[in-house]
Amino acid sequence: METKKEIRSRLKKQRSLLGADECRSMSHEIYKRLIESGLDREYDNILLYSAIRNEVNTDEYFACLINKAKRIYYPRVCGDEMSFYRVRSLDELNCGSFNINEPDMTHEYTEADGRALMIVPGLGFSYTGYRIGYGKGFYDRYLSSFTKRDTVMAVGVGYDFQLLGNVTFEDEYDVPLNGVITDKREVFIDD
Repeated sequence: METKKEIRSRLKKQRSLLGADECRSMSHEIYKRLIESGLDREYDNILLYSAIRNEVNTDEYFACLINKAKRIYYPRVCGDEMSFYRVRSLDELNCGSFNINEPDMTHEYTEADGRALMIVPGLGFSYTGYRIGYGKGFYDRYLSSFTKRDTVMAVGVGYDFQLLGNVTFEDEYDVPLNGVITDKREVFIDD
C-alpha cells in the first residue's frame, strides 16, 4: 500500500503533466458542477483560493459569486497560520507566501461573520472526505480552529484522477471535508 508521501508525489507529478488547456477545460467543468450544486445559496461568505501548479482554477467561480453579491475571502499565510481576508476584485491579490497570490489584511473572516462555504484545493481526496495537500497542514489547522465545525462547509475541488477509491490516508490531526467535486462527479459525506 502506498504511503501518504508516495501518493502526494504521484499525484503532484500527474497533475504537473496536465496542459493549460486541459486544466482550463476541467476547471470549467468543476465550475459548472459548483453552480449546478447550488451550494452557495445557503452562504453569504465564500472562502476560495488562488490556484497554483495546475490546481483547479476558481476565477470563474469568483466572477459568478461577485455578481451574486457574496462576500468572498482568500487565504493569507503568516508563519504556521492561515487566515482568510475579504477580496472584492482579483486585482487585490498580490504574490505572497509560497508564491501564491494573497489578499491584503483588511477584513478577516471570523465565525462572527456567519456561516461560510469553503472551496478547498488538494493533491488527492478520499471518498471519506480526507485530503492530501502539500503537507503543511494549513487547511486542517484552519478548519479545526472553529468552535462549531458546522460554521464552515468545506468542499474539496480536484480533477477526477485526484479522487482516490480504496485508499486510507488520514492522520489523527486531519480534518475531513464535507464533500469533493471533480470534473466528472460529486461525493458528499453524510454526517
